Amino acid sequence: MSGGWLPAHQPNCLGCGDENPAGLGMRMRRDGDRVVGEVTIDERHEGAPGYAHGGAVTTALDDAIGMLLFVLERPAVTARLEVDFRRPAFIDRKFDVEAWIDSVEGRKLHLNAELRDGDETVAEARALFLEVDPRHFAEGARMSAAADRHRRLPW
Repeated sequence: MSGGWLPAHQPNCLGCGDENPAGLGMRMRRDGDRVVGEVTIDERHEGAPGYAHGGAVTTALDDAIGMLLFVLERPAVTARLEVDFRRPAFIDRKFDVEAWIDSVEGRKLHLNAELRDGDETVAEARALFLEVDPRHFAEGARMSAAADRHRRLPW
């Protein structure tokens, strides 16, 4: 089942938060058991002149996989993320991003993502996420130096 845009993980999320001035502004939607979306990497995320920083590309892939957790309805954290960079990602281009499930073993979630520029794969990721108790995120918000800002979060 496909749907509309998924909500941000939280308003200040580096990948999908709409209140983070340095964020990527990713938008993702469910497409069956996958998530698909788009991201434009701009000059705020530049590495070498004209090129997206590898960390920005990695953030987009990690966040897309994180959005897949909405489909799985399982709170989890990144334990390992491996990224293969296939070609340069130029700034100020809209990229397609997609994430899907490889396998699930108990609380271990093996997940994948890909960033594309048209028909060309820019980067692909394989990740291991570990399911956690939802209180894990509430504790992080409580312990943060910005705890006051996090009080409005639903968890």
